[in-house]
Parts: sequence; C-alpha cells; structure tokens
Amino acid sequence: MSKKMNLLLLGLFIIPFSCNKNKKEIDTTPTPVDSLALISNNETTEIHHNTEPMSESVNTNIKKIDTKKEIRENDGNFNQMTLFEVNKDISLEQLKNYCSSVKPNYTDGYFQILVFFKEPNSARFPDNPVTALHNDEKDLKNIKAVYTINNMNGYSKLDFYENNSFESLAQVVGVN
Repeated sequence: MSKKMNLLLLGLFIIPFSCNKNKKEIDTTPTPVDSLALISNNETTEIHHNTEPMSESVNTNIKKIDTKKEIRENDGNFNQMTLFEVNKDISLEQLKNYCSSVKPNYTDGYFQILVFFKEPNSARFPDNPVTALHNDEKDLKNIKAVYTINNMNGYSKLDFYENNSFESLAQVVGVN
C-alpha cells in the first residue's frame, strides 16, 4: 500500500512539471507566510496569528509583536488585541498617522485594541479579557499608547502617554 501511495504522490509532482515546459516560468518568489495557532478551553477560544500586511512592519519605529483574539460568548463576534513595539521617542503625531493608515486593516470583530509597548520583552497580553486592558503596574510602565476601535459604532481613539500609561495622563485623540 505504501509503494502505491509513494508512486501516486511522485506522479502528482512529476506530471505538473512535465506539462508546463512550454508555459511561462512560474514565479517562485517567497511570499510571507502567516502563522496560526488555535488554543481552546471551555470558556473562550484564542487565536494567535501574524497576518499584518507587510506595510505595517516597514515602519522602523513600530513593529508588530503578536495578536490575540477572544471569541465573545454572547454574540459569537470577537475582540482582538495586537501588541506592538515602538521607539520610546515616537511622537503623538507619528502614532496618530500610523493608526490612521492601518485602521482599514482592523475592521473585523467588535473591539480592536492596539497596544504600543516601549520594550518588546515587556509586551504581553493582560491576564483578564483584552477589553479590560492592562492593569498591572509593570505593564503600565511600558505602554506608550493604546489605540481602540469599536467597529460596531465607529468609535476610534488613541490614548498617547508622554512617558508611559502609569506616570502620564493620556492625551486622547480621535483617529479617522
């Protein structure tokens, strides 16, 4: 049985190559591959993935770290939090422009929350639901900004902290 299966698999690979001799060469340029892991328990389903468009990672002041999606039990929709690393000297205007440019990429789900950390090794998801945000002092001392999008009512705001979210008052800016 395994010999037949091996021959069948070999045939599936050889036939397409022999049939394409007169056709244009196939583009074999590598494309970004998304990663996906599904973790399930009795309460929620979490999906960690890396599906950001390449343009989001081109900005040298902002780098995506990870995403967590939580399924909402009451309506089947989801809330999502995405963690980023930012240069600690990034300005409010730079972050506002960035959020405005990536907002169309976050139109799915109920809440989309983008959290910008100053140190990548301190970036982590909160222990409570993502919509409750971070409340641990260690986390708050490393958060430079939080961008929240409510896709149900169009609410969209950026909370920017001059130093961090523990020591500074938020400068709240609407994002179009």
